[in-house]
Amino acid sequence: MILVNMLAILMIISLSVGCVEDDEKTNGENQIPSEILTIIYGDYQANYTLSEIETMDSYSGTGGYKKSTGNISDIIEYTGVQITMLLDEIPNLPENYNISITSNDGWTVNFTKNQTMGHVEVYNETGVIIENETAVMILAYKEDGSYYSEIDPDNEIGPLRIAFVDDGAITSSKLWLKVVISIEVISVE
Repeated sequence: MILVNMLAILMIISLSVGCVEDDEKTNGENQIPSEILTIIYGDYQANYTLSEIETMDSYSGTGGYKKSTGNISDIIEYTGVQITMLLDEIPNLPENYNISITSNDGWTVNFTKNQTMGHVEVYNETGVIIENETAVMILAYKEDGSYYSEIDPDNEIGPLRIAFVDDGAITSSKLWLKVVISIEVISVE
């Protein structure tokens, strides 16, 4: 009887361990790391999870980009948080600054303060620049209502990307950045 009870206990333990291992395998491959964004300014550093970013006021708008070939991408709805809102979280943010945004493959794009405020070239649907038009720079975590983890399981676009949106704004593809992992603020004298 003792042997039967011990065998039953061993079977329960091995099944439990197997469930944990299976759960880790299932969730581990496409799981979004808990901290997905780092914001840096001098000695200041803040790490954010997707959940923390989602608690901030969200911004949704439609936008697309003009490729180097001249072709215009589809106009899609993006949801995220305005870059200016993220920067407002930084204590003692300098009056004048640039930001350097880096993706997970090391690709870095630099933006002026004016660009972060949306002062970028905006095109019409034929690719001609529209005068005095602006767009809103966001750190997007959703595209057409879906998280990037749902539409991009290989994480080639998200979980976060830079997008310029408004009511169908079209901007240069050079301004858009995939798989954003860090934003560094650089003071400009």
